[in-house]
Amino acid sequence: MVAFLIGLVFFAALVISLGMIFAVKNINVKLITYADEYAESYSQTKNSLNVFKGESIMFIGEENIAEAITDSRYSIASFEKIFPCTINVTLKERLETFAVSVGGFYSVYDSDGKFLRSSVENANANDGSPNVELTGIAIENLSYIAGIASCFKDNFKALRSIVTSINLDSRPEVEGYTEKLVFNMRCGLKIQIDDYTRYTNEKILSAYEKFCTLTDRQKLGGTLRSYRMGGEEGIINADYSVY
Repeated sequence: MVAFLIGLVFFAALVISLGMIFAVKNINVKLITYADEYAESYSQTKNSLNVFKGESIMFIGEENIAEAITDSRYSIASFEKIFPCTINVTLKERLETFAVSVGGFYSVYDSDGKFLRSSVENANANDGSPNVELTGIAIENLSYIAGIASCFKDNFKALRSIVTSINLDSRPEVEGYTEKLVFNMRCGLKIQIDDYTRYTNEKILSAYEKFCTLTDRQKLGGTLRSYRMGGEEGIINADYSVY
């Protein structure tokens, strides 16, 4: 019994010691931002992470940090534990990108399709220029469409500066109807992705390659359509029409 009690005391001491050694003492926060004035929001966000100080680093994960800043203008770019007691976090400003008209107001979303704020006008909080307006797209599908828009941006090297709106042409009441995602360009051209949920990246790349062959006059109007022809064994193609 004495040996058991001594062992129990040593075990408790070990647990307490490890708890003290692995208790979070430092949370280093680095910020990636596009705004000129960010000191206040940065300070508030950093302070929200202080709740983890004193907690065991063993039980803190990236998901815990993400939950703590869920109401801020930032998301996690990187997360790193430095044992025994330091956490390094890099936060990036959620890039305001999309707008959806709802009842005379605009709901504004970031580049990942996550809600940011409501506004009476479609004007970006950072530069005052319009965000890309989304139409015909269900709220639950915004993140998916945002991913496609990101692919479009990667290929065309821009999004907000060249696209006014993105609309989904969907007619579920029509059997066999091919859904189309349309990027309405500021220059006047429409870029239409047929059956947009399949071979999406390849179709956008094909659209970009065709876009590069158009004359300046052609880019002022008409439709550039990207689609798969010939069934599953076919090829991805893109063509231009004045309509």
